[in-house]
Amino acid sequence: MPVEINGLLNHNISSETHPLPFDTFEPEGIARMARLHDEWGYDKVLIANASIMPDNFTIAGFVAAQTKRLGVMLAHRPGFIPPTMAARMLATLDRLMPGRVGVHIITAASDEETQADGDYQTKVERYDRAREYIGLLRRMWTEAAPFDHAGKWFRFNGGFAAVKPTAPIPVYFGGMSPAALAVAGECCDMFATLSDTVEGMTEVVGKVRAEAAKHGRTPRFLMSIRIIMARTEETAWARADGIRDIVAANMGKLATNTPAAKADGFRRTEALAGRGDRLEKCFWNGINQLRGGQSNSGCLVGTPEQLADALMDYYAAGVSAFILRGFDPVEDVIAIGRDLAPLLRAKVAAFDGGEG
Repeated sequence: MPVEINGLLNHNISSETHPLPFDTFEPEGIARMARLHDEWGYDKVLIANASIMPDNFTIAGFVAAQTKRLGVMLAHRPGFIPPTMAARMLATLDRLMPGRVGVHIITAASDEETQADGDYQTKVERYDRAREYIGLLRRMWTEAAPFDHAGKWFRFNGGFAAVKPTAPIPVYFGGMSPAALAVAGECCDMFATLSDTVEGMTEVVGKVRAEAAKHGRTPRFLMSIRIIMARTEETAWARADGIRDIVAANMGKLATNTPAAKADGFRRTEALAGRGDRLEKCFWNGINQLRGGQSNSGCLVGTPEQLADALMDYYAAGVSAFILRGFDPVEDVIAIGRDLAPLLRAKVAAFDGGEG
């Protein structure tokens, strides 16, 4: 199947090597990064969500006005907005950028973070609520007449969306706890993970597929990973060492993500960092080792050809979508779109055609 190549869109142009205070808000920076991802052929950008972040629905609408073909993967916490209203908001966004909207259902890394917005459910309860919420989103997008609902978490009479999405809105979902995997297998169209090795992703794909099989479903898989690329292998690894030095010097300027340390996915990242500096073909833990379980910064390091080959190993393991980003917020978006994405798409086409 065609590979999905996505990026990340923040509310400012910053990274670990180009840090800005977290509360810096750059409308022109958002517009610039949206246009760059659009120009260089990315399928979607993830627009994140957290208890202290600016509203990503508003940012997504702004992105729609700046782009022609780029989609958005909108991180969304179920239950903070009623499912009836959220369904209409997402359908409206889809009508503004037809067929380009996905929703990434997230349940938060910790109880403390959700309590900042007045939500006092436990993690297990939040996953249970997400299951009901996703089902209601899909009903709102498809029901031809108003309907009533009385469930465990939501109750309403006459829920309805007069304006429907132009196409089914894909539901992305993540989480490595048993509760998360159970909901993912039942509900998601695309299971999304943090950076991992091919060995690790093979394990994840197997677990989710086993859960999905109970419901007769076959979700796709997305992995987020950092890219460090150069014309030669030697230069790429030298660049990686340089990035590690810069990030180490900037550690005092980087926001700490303490709640992430409690999430199973970030615990997995921390354990991965403890396995060594370099793993498999070109997986690098340098930044993971610096930032521990607070950062999703597993990297692939090499030339465009080496990186495309490494990503094909993930594709063969079942991963058909990626969030690819580097450490230079502007130049790496261009380089990945120009030098890596076309090569990866060609290799996927050849693989699917029976040549791989």
